[in-house]
Amino acid sequence: MDSNRNMRFTSSQIYRLTSKDKEKGFAGYVKEVYYETLLGRRLENETNARPTSWGNLVEKRAFDVLGIEYDLVSKSTIIHKDSEFSDYWCGTPDLIKDTQQKTVCDIKCPMTLKSFCTFYECNTIEDVIKLHKDGKKYFYQLVSNAILTDSTHAELIIYVPYKSELEEIRDLANNYDGDQNKIAWINWSNDSDLPYLIDGGYYNNIKKISFEVTDTMKDELVGYVRLAISELENLKNN
Repeated sequence: MDSNRNMRFTSSQIYRLTSKDKEKGFAGYVKEVYYETLLGRRLENETNARPTSWGNLVEKRAFDVLGIEYDLVSKSTIIHKDSEFSDYWCGTPDLIKDTQQKTVCDIKCPMTLKSFCTFYECNTIEDVIKLHKDGKKYFYQLVSNAILTDSTHAELIIYVPYKSELEEIRDLANNYDGDQNKIAWINWSNDSDLPYLIDGGYYNNIKKISFEVTDTMKDELVGYVRLAISELENLKNN
């Protein structure tokens, strides 16, 4: 795991700063980052859960399916460039699309077809926030990564393979350059145990939801991070 993520608020969890939930929201997340500063390491290790390992592997296939205008950037964690935030804020976007406007992208490869179908019904990021249980999380993740990459637009990309792609995904698993123990289950799983779409059916294997990341969106999140930094420093000094 990238050590740059240690002791910093990350794009994937930054939505929690917008919540008042005692444990899962602002106070709980600030306390977790505070514990990391005391430990000198991440509070939690990278999970071996199947949805995580599936997503990490299959996003490589999604990238291959997408057009050449996308650049894969997910191997490097980006630290906020301003000195006010550089010790506290980072993120790891999946893709950058630098065409007419710079666009930061995140790929989601849901393990459940219900999640994919819910995404498929969404045409705007507002739909995602309203309809998907993790919609708010993904929205703020993209806003955060847009700030970190100086992007003006964001794109949420949802991918589930067609059945005909499963063998190519198994090939990816066989040649995986990470911990084989995390993805070995993919090779011995039956097709029916994996999420896939029927070739030629109703659903396309990729759904894209794009939106402009406005200054208002960015300023709102910056405000939450400033409050979090202030609270974190209070914890350190007391």
